[in-house]
Amino acid sequence: AAKRGVARILSLLQSCNSTPILKQIHAHVITTGQIQDNFLATKLVESFAVAARNVNYAHRIFYQIGSPDSYSWTTMIRGYCEAKTPEKAIHFYARMRSKGVEENRFTFLFVLKACAMKMRIVEGKMVHGKVLKLGFDCDAFINNALINLYSKCQDIRSARKLFDEMPLNNVVTWNTLITACFNCGDLENARKLFDEMPERNVDSWNAVIAGYCKLGEAHVARTLFDEMEERDLVSWASMISGYVRCGVAPKALKLFKEMLLAGISPDNMTITTALSACAQIGALDIGKWIHAHINQHKIPIDVHLGTALVDMYAKCGDISIAMHLFFDMPSRNICTWNAVLSGLSFHGHGFSALELFKEMESLGLAPNDVTFVAVLSACSHVGAIDEGRRQFDRMEREFSIVPKIEHYGCMVDILSRGGLIDEAKELIKSMPMEPNIVILGSFLSACKIHGFLEIDSDVVSDLRNLVSEDGGAYVLLSNIFAARSDWGSVGTVRKLIREIVPEKKTPGYSSIELNSVVHEFLVEDRSHPKWREINDILTGLKSVSETEDYA
Repeated sequence: AAKRGVARILSLLQSCNSTPILKQIHAHVITTGQIQDNFLATKLVESFAVAARNVNYAHRIFYQIGSPDSYSWTTMIRGYCEAKTPEKAIHFYARMRSKGVEENRFTFLFVLKACAMKMRIVEGKMVHGKVLKLGFDCDAFINNALINLYSKCQDIRSARKLFDEMPLNNVVTWNTLITACFNCGDLENARKLFDEMPERNVDSWNAVIAGYCKLGEAHVARTLFDEMEERDLVSWASMISGYVRCGVAPKALKLFKEMLLAGISPDNMTITTALSACAQIGALDIGKWIHAHINQHKIPIDVHLGTALVDMYAKCGDISIAMHLFFDMPSRNICTWNAVLSGLSFHGHGFSALELFKEMESLGLAPNDVTFVAVLSACSHVGAIDEGRRQFDRMEREFSIVPKIEHYGCMVDILSRGGLIDEAKELIKSMPMEPNIVILGSFLSACKIHGFLEIDSDVVSDLRNLVSEDGGAYVLLSNIFAARSDWGSVGTVRKLIREIVPEKKTPGYSSIELNSVVHEFLVEDRSHPKWREINDILTGLKSVSETEDYA
């Protein structure tokens, strides 16, 4: 009868992932004295830690086990890995060792996974030594875990050495090493390994596609994508996110549509990527269409997808819908608040952004560096000089956030717009990093507007040190020198322009969305099928503007 009772409980545990129900089972096990059965108690730990993802409660049950064995300790280590708290898994492994409990192969698998997650190579090497000592060095799964560890820790030589020493490499091992090479920027060896693979699976292709995209080679990745005989969701998602990463959002959106037509249902992450593509180029109609797809297919909007929707509407020009979605979200994280604060600031609603920032702080949510870029930008838009100074000072004093060049750029802009040219100049001099073309351009523009003609040699020197194809800042400087009749300096700057700014710049492009299709245009571009008609319209508009004296 007792055995039947244990079997029934084990059966219940196997199909249960609800914490309240598991607690009832736990209470029954305690009252019946079955908690003394180590195997049953460990199975209860496993159900809480892995199935219900309640590792804290699992920890409490673990301490009720009289003499936990290797299986019990390993279950807790696995639970901490599943809970994304690898440092606790590593600590628990150390305690297991100190208690003299010998590891099994699963112990090594999970503790190596934990070391890889935290990039703890020292502890990982100690585990590797124990693997060799106990004779698990021929275990393919453990070797894969070791290669993954060394790869994540950027020790590609150890990973390759282990790979070469293995008597037989399976497809997972090949894929792991290929990913490692891409992560280290070793494109040549990654491709060589891929070409040498005795067999490939979909994961192999996905690894190479993701690797090329990560290194900015989206065109190579697309060639491989087109060669694939079989694609899964990861294949499509990797290519779409690769296009977004490489700044070719129109191609990402076109591929997203092709994916839907191919009958592949996107997950939340892929939809989030597609929405970020819309935000990148201001494709509001396509963004609305994706939003409708979410509602039509009843896709649950988690905090990440909700944030992507808020960000898309804000960046595509519809701040009212962005705000509506923001306030409708049941839960928000710091990225959600950053998206709406940046959107309000971008649309010129600086005071609303500052009020919302106060509300965020009142809820106990700590800002990060992105939050302060949005807040300082809001101060700049509304001319809130004192508030800008206060928020800039709070960054390091209250939140231990070291200002980056973007924050200094915002402060220079705030001071320059307010006519505080000397203070802006001193701030530029005090920066711990060299100013970029944006900061110098903002400063010089303010100098011209406010009639400040005394430009230090330091500014000219900073401009000379910058490698930029943007000649705008140099032209501003030249105009300031011309305004004070300093023709020698004008000649120097114009010579600098000829030296630094290339005659043929890399063409920029603009895009416009029409009937849910994104059209891209380069300078002197004749690739569009209706380029003649477009050119005629532009010529006509130019004539009208000249007639009306707008030109």
